[in-house]
Amino acid sequence: MPIAVLFDSRPSTFGNMMVVTGSFVVSGGDSGGVIDVSEHLSELLGVSVTSADATTIYAWHTDTSDTTFNVVQGATDKSGRFMAMGKR
Repeated sequence: MPIAVLFDSRPSTFGNMMVVTGSFVVSGGDSGGVIDVSEHLSELLGVSVTSADATTIYAWHTDTSDTTFNVVQGATDKSGRFMAMGKR
């Protein structure tokens, strides 16, 4: 699943927590992909995604000790933004 991810350059921190934001583009005829936030977070606690248009989109991660999450959209070749919160 080809997915291009761009992290915003200034994550927000509060205590031992951090919020990382960015954008993604799913291409190649796929409708989803995996985003890895391990460069910024040691533990992923929650994630939110929004589509660049009215396409249905959702995200999930399977384990709180994992630092990746899956993004799936209702159509192929779409883009959107994400916000991930976790421990630094």
